[in-house]
Amino acid sequence: MFNDEKGMRLMALSLTHYVYRNTAIEDYHSEGVTMDMEFYKKIYNIVYRKIKKVKQFHKYIRNYSGTQLKTLDDLDAILKTVPEEYHLSFINYLQDILFGFKMGVDWEPANKIDTILQGKSEATFILSGKFIECCQNGCILDGKTMYHINKDIHNRIYSLLLNGYFD
Repeated sequence: MFNDEKGMRLMALSLTHYVYRNTAIEDYHSEGVTMDMEFYKKIYNIVYRKIKKVKQFHKYIRNYSGTQLKTLDDLDAILKTVPEEYHLSFINYLQDILFGFKMGVDWEPANKIDTILQGKSEATFILSGKFIECCQNGCILDGKTMYHINKDIHNRIYSLLLNGYFD
């Protein structure tokens, strides 16, 4: 399911929420924090850790045929492909991803952008657009700023997904 265009778009939206949007960024957003490079480092560390999980577990769900688990047999079938020592961590990841399928339904569709990492980590790439620009310019993390950052990060994650960076 997640290998066709509709599935990739859905997965990109869920991953955007998992990696960036449903993290501590929301607390900072509600406080209207002034963005700077110290803030960038905090969010970078969060995104970096989340991307490590995506790279570890995405391969186990990319061929799953639904957006929810309907039976325990569904979960068992997926878990059979995951090394046993990672089961609990994978289940937590899967819950977050499945929950993310219900998030951002009113967001604009992502657009593919160039994904030239040139030795950069995926986390650096994800934050190298509007996010770092706002940190360098001391923007206030208000609703308008968050909208533009969300859109840019969504495009970046979609592009990484399309180019197989999480496989």
